[in-house]
Amino acid sequence: MGFNYGLEKKNFDRQWAMLRKQYEDAGMSAGMSIEAIQTMYEYDWSVFNAARSYQNHTQEITAPSFEQGEESYSPLMNKYQEAVSVTDTYRETKSRFTWIGEIENERLLSALENLSEDDLKLLTLYAYEGYNESEISKVFYVSQPAIHKRIMKISIFLKKF
Repeated sequence: MGFNYGLEKKNFDRQWAMLRKQYEDAGMSAGMSIEAIQTMYEYDWSVFNAARSYQNHTQEITAPSFEQGEESYSPLMNKYQEAVSVTDTYRETKSRFTWIGEIENERLLSALENLSEDDLKLLTLYAYEGYNESEISKVFYVSQPAIHKRIMKISIFLKKF
């Protein structure tokens, strides 16, 4: 639990008001000066601030039991878990384009995911399955030069990445 500064400061001030009065009353007969009382106050104030700082900068690191979820971890435990955990990014590809999932270059993979389904189909036929431009033109019912243009357009797009 954190340090409730307002409540603790109020308690500190109330306690020191009583101590100051006791020191002043005792000081007259024992020869204690106002400066000595102020020095004791400043020392106690520095101890108060040190305790506050310690409380704010230390936290218990406890992992929850099996019945509890990760949301019950302390904030420090959450930071620790983030630091030591490795997250593997999973990308789902369309079933007939599963070859794309085997690509390890993240930039190329991202570029391929931005292509339309027709462009991915053309690229799959041309680069992965080994069809030539004239065979692909029969699949798409377009001319061979049109397929060549699309392949060049896809190539230029992918070279940007």
